[in-house]
Amino acid sequence: MQAFKAALRIVLNHPVYLLVYVGFLSCMGVFISASINSGVADDGSYTATKVPIAVVDRDQSELSESLTAYLGETAELVDVADDSFAMQDAVATGEVRYLLVIPQGYGEDYLEAARTGAVEPTLESTYSFGTMAGTLVDEQVNQYLGLVRATAALEPDASVPSVLARADQAAAESADVETVQTPNGAKPADRFAFYLQWGSYTMTAAIVVCVGLLMSAFNRTDVHRRNLIAPVSTLRLGMQKAAACLLVTLAVWAITCGIGLAAFGSSLGGVPLPAVALVLATALVFSLVPLSIGFFLGQIGASEMVANAVGNIAGMVISFLGGAWISLDLLAPEVQTLSRFIPTSWYTEAIGQAIHLTEITPETVLPILGNIGIIALFAIALFAVGLAVGRLNLRSAEAGGNAGAKAAA
Repeated sequence: MQAFKAALRIVLNHPVYLLVYVGFLSCMGVFISASINSGVADDGSYTATKVPIAVVDRDQSELSESLTAYLGETAELVDVADDSFAMQDAVATGEVRYLLVIPQGYGEDYLEAARTGAVEPTLESTYSFGTMAGTLVDEQVNQYLGLVRATAALEPDASVPSVLARADQAAAESADVETVQTPNGAKPADRFAFYLQWGSYTMTAAIVVCVGLLMSAFNRTDVHRRNLIAPVSTLRLGMQKAAACLLVTLAVWAITCGIGLAAFGSSLGGVPLPAVALVLATALVFSLVPLSIGFFLGQIGASEMVANAVGNIAGMVISFLGGAWISLDLLAPEVQTLSRFIPTSWYTEAIGQAIHLTEITPETVLPILGNIGIIALFAIALFAVGLAVGRLNLRSAEAGGNAGAKAAA
């Protein structure tokens, strides 16, 4: 087991790769996933933010007082002096978002115009253009005055208090609102699912770099020649290196999933335990894909620098094209077709299906197992290519060395 232990020491002697590719990228995935709307249904209540407004009432009529009271129910009334400079300063400094000036005689003129069908008098209003809050308050003013006008027109002989009471009653009417959680809508567990989908980049970069580093050390010319005359058979040496690579892969998978469970485990309360196990198994099978890529790089004698470049670039490309970072529905049809030739698309699809399982039946599990099987086929195909390349290298004139490989410290 000397080769196995030596392979693990090679990886452990480069802790920066584990810290950056596993720790840092996993924590980044946690922060990004935590910002996603969890889709938790609330109790159906809604409390609107009160906008600061000012009403300068020069009329002091029943209509102006009723309008002021109506606005005070949904906005915060701020006292502003009836002075041009004071009003301009209140709006300019943001003290109020909306300022309404009701001129003298407005109430009597407005009701008279409503009953006779004449043109109604206008109000003076100013609102901040920094937000849409002032515009919405202005719409409320027009809505209330419209109710008053309609009531006065329908009942010309009604008294002013009666008209205002009916307008207040109409303005108080509201529709019943209920929050409905759709079956296919976002769920709290989707944060964990997105974290694992983001983890396709984390696992790809970390495993490819660590496995490539391990393999490049054994590919050094002097090390390879020493192994050729060692009493350990080639098969046994290869098995020890494979075991070390597999252990590194399992460690990266376990740490990545462990961080996700620690951060989002509380959101999996409504997910059946077999479904959670299926999600973790999908991530485990996917981790074999970067393992095969790292093995392939080792077979062709790639250096540590090449392994870093391939791990990062391949991780970003397959994560993006596989729908881990952005929904494939937003991409062009050509890209969607291309994604079916990338293991990440099957991985993200399997994760999304498994996390939404409500019952475990053959009908619901078989499609997920089919996706997992396709991911495994990708890993087997890449591993077979790596074996073929290694076989060709053994038969080549350069067998026993890799002059292009960079020695690992």
